Amino acid sequence: MHGKIMVYVDATGRGTVINLAKTFFEFNKHAWHDKRSMPTVGMFVEFRSDGKHITDLRPSKFQEFTDGDFIKERDFWKTDSDDELEDLRLTRRDAYVQELYRETDYDNLDKITLNLTIPQAIQRYFYNETLSINAVKDINTDEVPYIIDFFAMKRFLYKALDTLLFSDNTINQADFSAMKNIIVHLEMSYKDMKDKQKHINMERLYEEVFLSHQCHYQALLASIDNRKNRKLALDRQMSTLITDIKSKQARLEAEGGKKHHELEEVIQDKKQKLIELKNEADYFTKSVEKLELIKKSFYEKNFTIFSNSFNMAREKLFEKIKQGLNICATKLDIEIWKKSLKSTSIKNSYFKTASEISFCTLSFAELYLNRLNKHALNPNDQLLFSYVKKVKKECEKNFLVVTSNPDLYVNMKIQIFAMNPYYVVKHAPKKVNYQGLMKNTEFDIVYVDEKTIWAPVADVILEGKYFLKKDSKTKFKIL
Repeated sequence: MHGKIMVYVDATGRGTVINLAKTFFEFNKHAWHDKRSMPTVGMFVEFRSDGKHITDLRPSKFQEFTDGDFIKERDFWKTDSDDELEDLRLTRRDAYVQELYRETDYDNLDKITLNLTIPQAIQRYFYNETLSINAVKDINTDEVPYIIDFFAMKRFLYKALDTLLFSDNTINQADFSAMKNIIVHLEMSYKDMKDKQKHINMERLYEEVFLSHQCHYQALLASIDNRKNRKLALDRQMSTLITDIKSKQARLEAEGGKKHHELEEVIQDKKQKLIELKNEADYFTKSVEKLELIKKSFYEKNFTIFSNSFNMAREKLFEKIKQGLNICATKLDIEIWKKSLKSTSIKNSYFKTASEISFCTLSFAELYLNRLNKHALNPNDQLLFSYVKKVKKECEKNFLVVTSNPDLYVNMKIQIFAMNPYYVVKHAPKKVNYQGLMKNTEFDIVYVDEKTIWAPVADVILEGKYFLKKDSKTKFKIL
């Protein structure tokens, strides 16, 4: 059946479709069978149901109905499938092509009118990919500290999410469903476009996506074929006539009197007919040559434009899909980070350990790399190492908490992590730790707990400043 999505909730993956009879059908995300797009309110769909619930749902390839189309929205509602609607479209298109063929003066034709522009044709072709990208359009990234690379960090993103959900069963998985769904469909679009790139047949695409919609061009093809067939028929008539004339000329010498005269008149009439047929054949020859040139010019000119425009549109969409994946991965990562800061389970299992880094995707990538021999990294891990190093260089700030109070250290660590997921918080419970860290690390702020340190706070700060470089901007704050 044909229908339209009236309700869809990303968080639950549930929605409602209405059909022509105003009957409502419920569906869930498992019924959706399209890799390149996701359900959207207002989308026209093709579906099957068990009477109440939808068992198979996919977007209709007919989503827009403009004034120049052969089918209208009412046709969509009155048909049960896209195949049926496509048959109706082709029937009406063929009838229109025949009408153009009958009404067009091909003797005076000098150009072919477009029924569908190249941008419109390409836009229709990439409709589902555009829908996937539109799902990212309203995602705000103003407060995001850094847009992570989805493909570089994918496994660590899901590792962070799985660890969070496993560690704290009070967190609702549905809170992450909407973003995960967008990521799934964007990634499917990415893979689909990447796979198709290997097998692109531009001539076939040009024919299916552009030329098949050009009714004036199709009418021209019909006219050329008709004229070629007419020319072939004339050639056969002339061949038959020439044979007949030769036969009668051979008989002419054997005939005499009145019969001879009658035969001469017949031959003369046939020669005159032959001239008429030849003139008509010459007309069709020249006509076909002229129309073939118009056809060739139209085909080649628009093929070049179509090829360039298609490749540009594809590359632009491909890049937007990658950007969309990066944005969604970043937003999912930020949500993981924010929930970890409020989680008692994560506080007890993660923040109370010796971890100096926040609970986020980058941290899980670092933990993975820390277990590896940096001198024997495989190519993929080498790329990951370089990427993590780049992010840390751009975003990382170091903080030091000088205290022997573990609870104070954990609380300060969470406060600092709450500022930015890429901040690092180190701990100096003793003088030897303090001196080593101040000597080897440039800190943004050093927090000193005056209640638990080994010397007066002023002496500890002076001791720390001794290790600072001349241009250091390190600040000290007393807790």
